Amino acid sequence: MPLKWPLWFVASLCASLVAEARAAEVAVMPVLGVNLAPGDCDAIGVLFANAFAHDAHVAVASPLETKTLRGDGKTSVAVAVQLGVAKYVELSALQLGQRVNLGGILYAADGAMLYRAEISAPSLDAMDSATSALAHALAWRQPIPTVATPEAALASPETTYAAAAEPPPDPKAPRGAYGPKVGLAIPRAAGKSFSPGILFAFDGRLGPRNYFLEFGAGLLIPTDDQTGSSVIRVTSGFLELGGSYYLWEGNSALYLGAGISPAIWQSSLGLDDHTAATCAVYGQVGLTFTRNARARIYGEFRLSQLLLGVANPVSDGTMYGSTLSDAYRPTMLAFQGGVGW
Repeated sequence: MPLKWPLWFVASLCASLVAEARAAEVAVMPVLGVNLAPGDCDAIGVLFANAFAHDAHVAVASPLETKTLRGDGKTSVAVAVQLGVAKYVELSALQLGQRVNLGGILYAADGAMLYRAEISAPSLDAMDSATSALAHALAWRQPIPTVATPEAALASPETTYAAAAEPPPDPKAPRGAYGPKVGLAIPRAAGKSFSPGILFAFDGRLGPRNYFLEFGAGLLIPTDDQTGSSVIRVTSGFLELGGSYYLWEGNSALYLGAGISPAIWQSSLGLDDHTAATCAVYGQVGLTFTRNARARIYGEFRLSQLLLGVANPVSDGTMYGSTLSDAYRPTMLAFQGGVGW
């Protein structure tokens, strides 16, 4: 066997071990080989896994990881469930003389077949280009182009493929998620006592897989609506504009973000109230639980700081008489969650 085939395998193995440090979204099962040594099957599987990860921009569990789990008697579906992946690939390789016929089938995590393709390589030396072509076909559910000329046939693997299917969306393309958001907000300021508030909002998120821009509008109402209460009651209508970045790949992913929130802030104390236009900046940390699903469910903690001061009425003991205290800039803590489609 030429030297470059083992070198490809060693380089691919190193890249595979690095990729496995991230949460995998696709798993590649061990190659089912005929007339091939186990080491050749492992090398083909690792080459394919690396090609799939590079082409589809997702983390992939290589056959070196799934081989141990399959060795315990688990089915491919059971391995996919254990790894928490959304899809998995089964590969088969048949060597006839020097030629190697390589086939792959892409499955959903529940075992439903999504797409299949086949490619024929003149020898193991051409397996790098063959696995790359097969990975592209399965990742995007597109047929492998056939060789058009005899000259090209000498330089490229022969190919066969299944009927074309609709390709999945490009992970780099913007994707929107729009829906309701609710939460608990707690205003804080030195020397003042506030009623917690319940917030209701519409939230829109638009962006590619790694980050999203966020916009929305909502209403904050106090949980204590008694005029005889000694705490400050805040009612606010607000807008939101910001963005967040995911910290890792995977179906469940943590994100960090920041933005601004213009608002109309009405604070009430006893029978007196004061209304002002203000604006806050916020930072947030959140977790999207269903990043790969159409319905995205998330929860987050947000810290907001008012930039424009507000003032509270201070009763002088009469129903209509009041004076305004000095302006101050409250901080708002919020725990919120929502879902978008």
